[in-house]
Amino acid sequence: MEPCTPRRGLLTLAIETSCDDTCVAILEKQKSGFARLHFNEKITSDNRAFRGVHPLVAVASHSENLAPLVQKALRSLPSPVGIRPSQDVNSDGQTILVDGRPRLRPDFISVTRGPGMASNLATGLNHAKGLAVAWDVPLLAVNHMQAHALTPRLVSALEAEKLAFKPKNEEDASSQQPQSPQFPFLSLLVSGGHTMLVHSKSLNDHAILAESINIAVGDMIDKCARLIIPSDILSADTSDSGAYGPIFEEFAFPGSTESASYDYNYTPPARRADEIKRFDSGQGWVLTPPLHLKGMGEEAASQFEFAGLNGHVQKLITLRSDMDVDSRRVLARATMTLVFEHLTTRLVFALQSNNNKSRKRNKIGTVVLSGGVASNKFLRHVVRKLLDARGLTDIEVIAPPVALCTDNAAMIAWTAMEMYEDGWRSDLDILTMRKWPLDPKAEGGGILDASGWYRVPMPKE
Repeated sequence: MEPCTPRRGLLTLAIETSCDDTCVAILEKQKSGFARLHFNEKITSDNRAFRGVHPLVAVASHSENLAPLVQKALRSLPSPVGIRPSQDVNSDGQTILVDGRPRLRPDFISVTRGPGMASNLATGLNHAKGLAVAWDVPLLAVNHMQAHALTPRLVSALEAEKLAFKPKNEEDASSQQPQSPQFPFLSLLVSGGHTMLVHSKSLNDHAILAESINIAVGDMIDKCARLIIPSDILSADTSDSGAYGPIFEEFAFPGSTESASYDYNYTPPARRADEIKRFDSGQGWVLTPPLHLKGMGEEAASQFEFAGLNGHVQKLITLRSDMDVDSRRVLARATMTLVFEHLTTRLVFALQSNNNKSRKRNKIGTVVLSGGVASNKFLRHVVRKLLDARGLTDIEVIAPPVALCTDNAAMIAWTAMEMYEDGWRSDLDILTMRKWPLDPKAEGGGILDASGWYRVPMPKE
C-alpha cells in the first residue's frame, strides 16, 4: 500500500464528463493551503437541435474532445526546477516529457465517478485510469455533487494565492491555513439535474435537508425558457449548449447579466402568507407558488417542487400563444421569482431550525450557492434579500464565479485534493455510478459507502 508522503505541494490533472461538458484542469495546492489553477478548460457538446442535452451527442463530444484537451492541458504542467531538456527527466519518476520538454508529473489523477450519465462518466473514468496506470500514480474518483459543495473552498484557496502571500519564514510557509468556508455550512446545490439543500458537516458528511420531489430547478427553468422566450430571440442565440437559463435571465431582466448594480425592484415576502400568495399579472392570468397548500412543517420544508409551476406556465402559453413580448417578460420575471423564493424559504427554515437548536460551534454562519443555476444573479439577489427580511443578516452567502458554478474540472481537482490529503484513494477497477447519494443515510449510503475506496497511512506531523 502506497504511503502518504509529506511534500510542500500537490499536483493533479482532473477530468469531468458527467453530462455534456468535456472538462480538464490542472491544479496545484501548496501545503499552506494556497492553490494555483494552471489549466481549466471545457468544450460543450452542441445540443441546439435537440433543445436540451442529447446523451449520444454528448458522449460523442467527449470521445472526440477529451484526449486533445488533455494533451493541451499537459503543456500547462509546471516545469521542474534545475532540469535541462537534455537530461534523463524520468530518472526520478517525478517528471514527464511534453513536446520534448520536461514537466512535473501529476501526483495523482482526479476524475468524476458520479452521479451523471453512465456512458459519459465512463469516457472520463477510462481516460483517467489510463493516465494513472501510465504514470504509476494514484486515482481519485470523486462525487460530482460533493465537488459543487466544496467549490467555494477552492475559490478561497485560489484567491489567497492571488494575494501574492509571502511567508516571513519557513515555518509560516509550511503552516496550514484554514479553508473557507469552514465546516459546518449549508449548500443550495441547484443545476439542471439536481436540486438539494445540503448540511455539510465535514469533508465526507453531508446531510440532505431538502430535495426536489420531481424535476430539478435547472430543468424547469430551461423548459419555461423554451416556452416563454419568443422563438426569434432563441434562434438568434449563439450558444452551443442548449442550456437556456442564461438567456431566460437576460430576457426577464434586460441588462442585468452585465450590470453590477442592476435594480430588480424586488421586495421579499415578509411572512409565510406572502410567500404563498398567488401572483396576479393584472392581465387576466395568475401564477400559483409551488406547494402553496402545504404548511411549513418539517415535511414540506424538506421538499422542492417544480413540475406543477412548469405545467401551469405551459398551459398558460398554450392558451395565450399570441402573448406579446412585454407580457412574456412579465411572465418570465414572475416565474423566476416564485421559483427562487420557493428555494430560499426552505433555506430560511433550515437555518432557523438548526441555529435555534445548535450550540455555538455547530451554528451555521455560511450558505453556499453552487451548481449551474447559482450563476443566476437574480437568484443570488433573492437569497440575500429574503434572508435579510427574515432577520438572518449575519448569514454569509457565498457563490463561486460563474465559470466555477457550472460543471468544471477545477472543482473535481479540488475535491480530490481534499480527499487525497485525508488519505483516500480509488481502486483501478471501480465503475461509474449513475446515482451516488451525498447523504450517508440515503438509500445506497453516502460518499464513503461506495465500493472501491481504500485509505493509506497518513504521515505523522
